[in-house]
Amino acid sequence: MFGLVICSVTAAGCNDGEDWRGLAGPPRDSGTSSSQHDGSVAASGLPCDVATVLSTHCTTCHGATPIGGAPQSLLTYADLTGPSISDPAVSNAVMSLMRMQDATAPMPPSTRGVTVPAADIAVLQAWVDAGTPRGDCAGPTDPYNTPVMCTSGTYWRLGDHGQEEMHPGLACINCHSLGEGPDFPQTIAGTVYPSAHEPNDCNGTGGTSPIVVEITGFDGTVQRLTADSVGNFMSDVPVALPYTAVVHYEGRTRAMTASQNSGDCNSCHTESGASSAPGRIMLP
Repeated sequence: MFGLVICSVTAAGCNDGEDWRGLAGPPRDSGTSSSQHDGSVAASGLPCDVATVLSTHCTTCHGATPIGGAPQSLLTYADLTGPSISDPAVSNAVMSLMRMQDATAPMPPSTRGVTVPAADIAVLQAWVDAGTPRGDCAGPTDPYNTPVMCTSGTYWRLGDHGQEEMHPGLACINCHSLGEGPDFPQTIAGTVYPSAHEPNDCNGTGGTSPIVVEITGFDGTVQRLTADSVGNFMSDVPVALPYTAVVHYEGRTRAMTASQNSGDCNSCHTESGASSAPGRIMLP
């Protein structure tokens, strides 16, 4: 059922700013380290509680290389205390706080009612009110500044057999539409991985708890799809376009920042990312 190795993957229907943003719950690595492009860890000069808030809500887009239309990085003390591009009269720390509290145009963009918790806003508010003193934390993390790796260490080896676990990471709907496999009526299909740059056919994650991908159509209809043992999820139920998507796992949430018109998720969420997607669909 899942896509064939010989297919050519296209990214039709993928929208700009298609990154998945962690929006709720603690970051997976506690937010106490900051990856540089060479893979080392850099000191940020930020207090650790501030770094954790940024890692949880901001650095998916405002990372070492900003993505999804983000205008600058928010990784270091210099980043946060520097002038905002949108209003140089205030710092990026103040602008970040203002946008988190903006009910009309919040940042991060609110998806399905997921917003920054008041407790996290209070952390940033207290730091700004104190005059943004320096800290000694290593800094927030950029979840997409990671090496290519197969985290599971296992791969799909059974060729083009018609099983739901086949070819994790490949764009199954596109492949089957080329006539290289049996009819594939699915409307939504993709793979959830534990890290951002995992190779094709690497088995994704089934998680230690259920991984639920919530799809909300333009008409408000909600589908909740559970990823299987290799991270694949799929549906053959029609979806009103454009739709939004949110991954739920152990109380944490990762939401897409833009509505989408293609249900072939892996056509954009490739190993390196395509059509403005920065990489794989990741666990929050």
